[in-house]
Amino acid sequence: MAGATFAFYAYYPNRARLFTGSFESAIYLLSSICAVPGNVSVIPSLNSNFAHHIAAGLEDGSVITGQNNISHPSKPTAAVPISPTTETPAANSEGRRQKTETEEQDMVEDANLPGSLPTLRKPAIAFSKEDEEELPTRISRLWYINPYGQEIRIPANPRAIGALQGAGCIIYSIGSLFTSLIPSLVLRDVGDAIASPSIRCKILILNGTLDRETGPSSNPFTGLDFVTTICNACADSRGLPKPDPMLYYQYVTHVIFIEGPTCPKVDKESFHKIGIETMRLYGRKDDNGKGGRYDMKALEQALEAIIGRKDTKSNKSRRNTLVT
Repeated sequence: MAGATFAFYAYYPNRARLFTGSFESAIYLLSSICAVPGNVSVIPSLNSNFAHHIAAGLEDGSVITGQNNISHPSKPTAAVPISPTTETPAANSEGRRQKTETEEQDMVEDANLPGSLPTLRKPAIAFSKEDEEELPTRISRLWYINPYGQEIRIPANPRAIGALQGAGCIIYSIGSLFTSLIPSLVLRDVGDAIASPSIRCKILILNGTLDRETGPSSNPFTGLDFVTTICNACADSRGLPKPDPMLYYQYVTHVIFIEGPTCPKVDKESFHKIGIETMRLYGRKDDNGKGGRYDMKALEQALEAIIGRKDTKSNKSRRNTLVT
């Protein structure tokens, strides 16, 4: 495992879990359907049959609860921060206090705990990715919450920690920053494992397009903001304060990026000052003619150049690992 690669990747087997009854079984099923090679291990960063929810704190102090509300909420609730504070009951025309949404749902027997947040009870089936309203301000932090909206710290899957400890390289793959990548990083023990100096390369493949989570358009995330978010999450996992930029190399050593009108801007000099190497690749427009897309061959060559080309014999014995 010393030469293995560990990748944080966006992967959604939850619906399969409903059919198989087990998260591990769901991953095995999807791995079979998708013909994942036998030398690749897909390990969930959080192994549980119970639903866990996330909340995002915005720079203006408001809080959004639930993944769908953060990334691609259904209309007409787009871009409306939801604070997990106590609801204030309104009075009806007769002056009587009306039941809150929480109280109404507590009267129904279901799988939800009494008093849990109504926003976490609604099915996350309807959502919009085509007509998204921007968030009022940037997301500053993400954390896990219990059904009542209180922050909790969840330990990572021991198998994922073991894979990290045996990895020689980590790749932060393309995906939603706050709803795909960061939820894996803020888990307990993940930050400590990533900070290990035995992991030589910690590579961020920067997204080719900005989205709702990395806006608003008046103040979009830069490449350095992506790295800062990752490093802050790893420090949060360790129970440490936000790290000084000069310590970012503990969590990210290389950044691969492409340039384009919708891509995060990368200031190579800023990265150079804090000891992080950058590599620019040529990209192309996506199918919608909007964001940038990586050329897969160029990306493969860039990763080989950073990690070091493996010989044929070693490829047969090494395993590559993806984590959800």
